[in-house]
Amino acid sequence: MRITVASCDLSRLQKRLFVTTLCLTLAAASSPAAFLQSSKPCPVTSPATDQKFAAGQVWSFRSREFEPDATVTILRIKSLPKIGEIIHVRVDGIRLRNCTGGPAPTSIEHAPFTRDAIERSAGRLRRNGAVPAFDDGYTNWKEHCGGVYTITVGEMVAADEYTFNSQFGCSL
Repeated sequence: MRITVASCDLSRLQKRLFVTTLCLTLAAASSPAAFLQSSKPCPVTSPATDQKFAAGQVWSFRSREFEPDATVTILRIKSLPKIGEIIHVRVDGIRLRNCTGGPAPTSIEHAPFTRDAIERSAGRLRRNGAVPAFDDGYTNWKEHCGGVYTITVGEMVAADEYTFNSQFGCSL
């Protein structure tokens, strides 16, 4: 299903991203101090292991047709009581097309997903290797009580491309 908003054709995923961004922006504008101060501390994650996924594994994933070599690297596995396993990944071999013709990002250094989202995304295990550095992204995620993606990695890449281009005021 597609809808038209202000003469822009948006997919369902883009609509959800737009509405979420709009709500967060309105909440921050109406009460910036309250928005920036959290009344509750961030939930504490605990180490976790998984029978299928492990740090250092590099998996193919279902991506877009022009990204046949896209991979996710498992960085760390944690657990939260209400969410379950959180699998932190790095995404490589993508191309976030740039509507201005400028540079196109080819990787996402840190992104947290539910185990179910990774299970729905993972193709085949390509190799095991060293875990690349990701402390900056992980620390930023923890300090800001970051969320966890429940959509597939491919859907997140498409949403990131849309968000990336929206900063330039254009779309693909």
